Amino acid sequence: MAGGDYHPYRSDPAIERWQTMHSSMYQRFRFTPRTTRKVLAWGLVTPVLMYALAKYSDDRWELRARTRTESLLRYEPKTDKSEGDAEE
Repeated sequence: MAGGDYHPYRSDPAIERWQTMHSSMYQRFRFTPRTTRKVLAWGLVTPVLMYALAKYSDDRWELRARTRTESLLRYEPKTDKSEGDAEE
């Protein structure tokens, strides 16, 4: 009927430009020193550190079926019995 150019909201040109830029970001991406550092940090260093942490803590702790007086370490460190004799 009448009109035809009816918009229920008033669009903000700055938001429209940002949305257009954001939706085509992959077409304009370039590797710069800054983005290279970010890619290496998040794609290489972080997974390696997470793996090292998992490897370090794997099979180290026993959290099930322990009482308050027992150690949480799965394998308790060896103590040298001769240290106590040296004090006498």
